[in-house]
Amino acid sequence: MSLTSFLDDCPDVRARLLAQFKKPEFRVNAELLAPPRTEAYGLAGTAFDYLLRFYLQKFNARSKPVGPWTAEIGCAMLGNDSDHGRAANLILEDAKHWHSEFLRSRRKLPSRELIKAAVQLAYLDAIYRVRSFDEHMFLPSPPKLIADLEAMLEVVPAQEFRAKRRCLLNPHFGTASQLVGGADADLLIDDTLIDIKCGKHLTLDRDIFNQLLGYYLLSCIGGVHGCRGRANIKYLAVYYARYGLLHRMRVADFVIQGELPQALRWFAKRAKRYAAPFD
Repeated sequence: MSLTSFLDDCPDVRARLLAQFKKPEFRVNAELLAPPRTEAYGLAGTAFDYLLRFYLQKFNARSKPVGPWTAEIGCAMLGNDSDHGRAANLILEDAKHWHSEFLRSRRKLPSRELIKAAVQLAYLDAIYRVRSFDEHMFLPSPPKLIADLEAMLEVVPAQEFRAKRRCLLNPHFGTASQLVGGADADLLIDDTLIDIKCGKHLTLDRDIFNQLLGYYLLSCIGGVHGCRGRANIKYLAVYYARYGLLHRMRVADFVIQGELPQALRWFAKRAKRYAAPFD
C-alpha cells in the first residue's frame, strides 16, 4: 500500500483530482542527452534517485536527509539470521562507506564505487517498497547499467538544484504519509517539490501529475517532516534525468485555495477508508 497504489486502485480519486485540478499544458521540446543503455529501467531509476540525492547533499550545505535510507529498512527486513541478511548488511555498510568517502572528497560527481553501491541499494529498496527480493544484488553490476547512471549524472544542471533556504532529501509528510501506507517524495528544494523521472519519453501525463499532486495534498494535511511550520510549497516539478531538464509548475495555476480545505478533508477521509482493509 502506498500513494501510488491508492491512486491506481481508486478510480473515484482519480476522477476527483481530474475534475478539481487541471493539469498544466506541457509544451516542452528538449534533446535526449542520456539515452538508455540498459533495459533495467526500474533499477536504473531507483539507483539514480539515490545518486542524485547524494550529489545534492554534497554541494548543498543546507541539505537535510529525512530519516534512514529506504534501503536500510529493506535490509532490516531481511534480518541478520540468514546468509542473505548478513550479505545485505555488508552491502549496506559498504554503501555507507563510499557515501561518506564521497562527501569528504573533492569529487564533484559520485565515484564509480558509489554508483555500484547505489545499484545494490536499489535492490534493497525494492525489498521494502514492493516486497521483491532479487539475488542479483550480490552480483557485480552490469557495465551498461553503470554507464547509464554515469551518463545521467553528467547532465545534471547543478544550478537548478542549488538551495537558498532548504534542501530536504526524500521528505515525507508526517502522519499524512501513513494515510496511504507510506509516501515519500524525492526532493524538496526551497519552495519546490520535485519528482525524479528517468524514462526516455519527455511527457507529463495525468499519472505523473497526480503523483505530484498527491504529495502536495499530503503536505497540506500533515506538513513536511523536517520543515518548521508550513512547508509553503509554491511549485511542483519533474526532473527528467535523461534530458537534464527540471520542469516547474506553479501551484497557484491549478489549485484554488478557497476550494482546497474541502478537497483535503475528502482526500484524507477517502485515504482512511482505502487503508481500513489493510489495518
